Amino acid sequence: MSPRISKIVVMNRLTSASILTFCILFAGGVSAQAQKPLTLNELIGIALESSPQVLAARDQSKAVKGQLSSARAIPNPEFELNTGQQRSVSGPLTTGNVSSWSVTQPLDMPYTRYPRVNAAEANVRAADAARIAFEIEMISRVQQRFYELMRRDAELKAAEEDLGLTKQIRDRMQIRYDVGETARFELIRAQTEFLNAQINTESSKLRVEQAKGQLRQVVGHNLPADYEVVSQTFKIEPLPPLPTLLSELHSQSPELQRAKAEVEATESRLSFEQNSRLPKLSIKAQQYNDPNFTDRLYGLVVSIPIWDFKGGQIAEAEANASKAKNQFNAQSQSLEQQLETAYKLYQMTSYQVKILDQEVVQLASSARRIAEVSYRYGERGMLEYLDAQRTFRVARNDLIKARFDLASVVTEIQRLRATPEWIAKIESGKQ
Repeated sequence: MSPRISKIVVMNRLTSASILTFCILFAGGVSAQAQKPLTLNELIGIALESSPQVLAARDQSKAVKGQLSSARAIPNPEFELNTGQQRSVSGPLTTGNVSSWSVTQPLDMPYTRYPRVNAAEANVRAADAARIAFEIEMISRVQQRFYELMRRDAELKAAEEDLGLTKQIRDRMQIRYDVGETARFELIRAQTEFLNAQINTESSKLRVEQAKGQLRQVVGHNLPADYEVVSQTFKIEPLPPLPTLLSELHSQSPELQRAKAEVEATESRLSFEQNSRLPKLSIKAQQYNDPNFTDRLYGLVVSIPIWDFKGGQIAEAEANASKAKNQFNAQSQSLEQQLETAYKLYQMTSYQVKILDQEVVQLASSARRIAEVSYRYGERGMLEYLDAQRTFRVARNDLIKARFDLASVVTEIQRLRATPEWIAKIESGKQ
C-alpha cells in the first residue's frame, strides 16, 4: 500500500471516530436535557399544552364562537331570473322575448335578532367558563398527584432511614450475641425489625413508582417515562375566613359562571321564540319585460304565523329556562356545601399538622433518644428501645400523611374558589 493511500485511510478513520464521538456526546446531552428535573409549574404547563382533553375543550370553545358569528350574520337576499317567449294565439298581439327578475331581501328584525345574538353570546361565555373550569380541574389533578409523589418520596426517605438504623441495631445485637452479652431472643427481635424495615422500604419504592406513573398519566404521555421532579414542600399559608371564601366562590367560580351563562342563554332563546310570533318582513323589487311594456314593482312581503303560532317551541324554551335556573341553584348549593366541608377538613388537618409537628414528633424523637442512650448504658433493654423507635416512626408517618392531607384539601379549596394564580396560569398558557 502506498503512503498516500495509507494517509487517506487514516484520515477516514479519524473522521469516522470524530463523528461517532460527536453523536455520543450529542445523545448524552439530549438525554441529560430530557432528564432535567421538572417543577410543579412546568408539569402544569405541559399538561395544559399537551393534554388531549384540554385541547378538545379549547376546540369546543372555538366552535361555539363560530356559532356567534353565524348568529350575527345578516340574511342573504334571494334572486330570481326568468326568461321566455310571447306568442299570439289569437288577435294582433306582438310576439317576442319576455323576461323578468326579482330581488327579495329578508329583514333581520330587531325583536328576533337581539335575542338570537344574546343567546349566542351567552353560549360563548358558558363555553369559555366550561373550558376554564376544565383547565382548573386539570391543574388541581396535577397538583394532587404531585403532592402524592412528594408524600411517597418522604415516606421512602423515612423508610430508608429506618432501614439504616435497624441494620445498625441488628449488627450490634449480632456482635453482642456472638460474645455472649445478650440472649438469642433479642437478636431475633432485632432481625425481625430489620426485615420489616426492609419490606417497608421496598414497598415505599413501589409506591413512589406508582405515584410517578399516576402523575405522568395526568400530565400526558409527552412527559418522558424516566422523568424526575424537583422536590417541593407544601407551604402552609392561612386561608381567608369561610364567608370570604364563599364570596369568592360566587364571584370567581367558573362552574357557577357557566351555569349562569346557560340561564341567560335559555332566557334569550325563550324571548326569541316568543318574538318569532311577530310578522317577518322582506323587501321585494321586481321587473317584467315584454315586447311592448316594462313593468317595475316594489313591495313588502309579510310572513304571518297563522297556522303555526310557535306554541311547541315556546313551551320547550320555557321548560329549558326553568331547568337551567334549577340547575344553577343546585350547582350553587353543591359548591357551597363542598367548600364548607373542605374548609372544616382544612381546619382539622391544620390542627393535626401543628400538633404532630410541634409536639408529638418532637416528644417521640426525644423519647427515642433517651431510650437509645439508656440502652447503650445498659439501663434499658432492647425491647424498650425498639418500642420507642416504633412510636417515633408512627408519629413521623402520621405527620407525613397529615401534611399531604392538608395539601390535598387546600388544593381542593383553590379549585373551588378558582384562585387568580390558577387563572393567570391558564391565560398565560393561551398566549
